[in-house]
Amino acid sequence: MNTKIQLIETEVLQAGNQIRITDDLDIGYKHLMGVAILSSIGKGHVLRSFTLSGKELFPKNFEVEFLQSSNHVSPKERFFPLLEIADGKKIELEYIDSGTAETYPYTFKLYMLLADE
Repeated sequence: MNTKIQLIETEVLQAGNQIRITDDLDIGYKHLMGVAILSSIGKGHVLRSFTLSGKELFPKNFEVEFLQSSNHVSPKERFFPLLEIADGKKIELEYIDSGTAETYPYTFKLYMLLADE
């Protein structure tokens, strides 16, 4: 099984920003196996929505802390596990900054673990 980490990133310019992200998952990778967000962005942020081709993956206003990981966690265990058909599907999310980041602007990074089987 071949895996790949696809990265989606965007700038959060100021406290309280609401960011909408739309992107396509890479073609040739059949499954979305997991997602991760680094812990360096602070706490209290929420995902107002997170969908894959219209299918809700997390409930509305899901706390980002459930998806955050740090360097104290083994690299193989940093991803929140999922098993969704990916293969080029559209990912859409709306991220709301809580105003707790150490500095602004910062880069919001969503890592997605893809597999070809």
